[in-house]
Amino acid sequence: MKPLKLIGYILICLVFMTGCVEREILDDLYIETGKAYDHAGENKIRGTALFPIYLADKSIQNGTLSAEASSTREVLEKLERRAQQPLVRGSLDVVLIGEELARKGIIDIGDSLQRDASVGARVYITVTEGNAGELIKGNYGLRGNGTYLSNLIHHNITRRELPETNLHLFLFDYFQDGQTPYLPVLKQLSNESVAITGVALFDKDKMVKKIPAKDMFFFKLLVDKLAEGSHVIKMGKMQGHAEKIVEASVTSLISKHKLIVKHKADPVEVTMKIKIKGIVREYTGKKLTPDKVVEVEKKMKKDIEENCLAMLKEFQELGIDPVGIGQNQKHGVRGFDIKEWKESIYPRVKFNVDAKVQILEAGTVE
Repeated sequence: MKPLKLIGYILICLVFMTGCVEREILDDLYIETGKAYDHAGENKIRGTALFPIYLADKSIQNGTLSAEASSTREVLEKLERRAQQPLVRGSLDVVLIGEELARKGIIDIGDSLQRDASVGARVYITVTEGNAGELIKGNYGLRGNGTYLSNLIHHNITRRELPETNLHLFLFDYFQDGQTPYLPVLKQLSNESVAITGVALFDKDKMVKKIPAKDMFFFKLLVDKLAEGSHVIKMGKMQGHAEKIVEASVTSLISKHKLIVKHKADPVEVTMKIKIKGIVREYTGKKLTPDKVVEVEKKMKKDIEENCLAMLKEFQELGIDPVGIGQNQKHGVRGFDIKEWKESIYPRVKFNVDAKVQILEAGTVE
């Protein structure tokens, strides 16, 4: 067959094949942008689907549907039966899980999401203080609740103190020997406002502790890199003003960390080396002299070392490892036994934290 004739047949087939694809009109679908799950009694969960409804004046109304069942799959089936239009999850931005359910275990939800080919691996999963279904029904921003919550998390990961996290990273840590996962915690402040109030730590798929917002800076130094953010250092009382505390605000922070493990030591010795650079933007004392800048560096170094060391020891007591020390040990020791690591080696690990702080600028006035 001549090449030109063959190309002609192929083009004709393609034209007819395009008519075989079922077309779907966006206005005739409920496109889920958010999902919420809560504990709803013994062996039951409540699922709430969030989807935008586009009004004639181009504004967005937040639509929700809720159902209770014994599994996420059954929840989805019940929601479909209550929806007047097909529910699709291809644009899912965020999944919220109530704290009560998070403390009972959430791997079934994670497994359901990863098995759905329409759900992206980078969808955000979060824990909520209180009821997740009530939080998702608020009225946040102008582009719909799903977009608002997704942007809130993304901003705090890239510009603030929230470590990077999503569905893929959560499941990666869950299935990995020698590392435990973590997720951000959200709280509804009002019907129009939500805040990140901490980080939830997990033992396998069960939440065991919450790191409060004031300690998120130190947690991110241990598990991730800082590329922005700020930290306030209390320098002590001002001379002649016993009631006034001098503070220095260090911003534009850039950090990196390195884990050094002495595998053959008994007990195993772990040193976390942290390097951090920043700029002093505000200083409430009389004058920020070069000597005061050195003092800021020393005080910040002490804050980091004390708080990070306390955090590592608390993880050890809880038997969790969000830093991934066990994972490092696994790659550094031949014949690594995860059971032996958890039961007899990790509980005796000796921790050290070595921080190096460098102030690059002290403001244009100085």
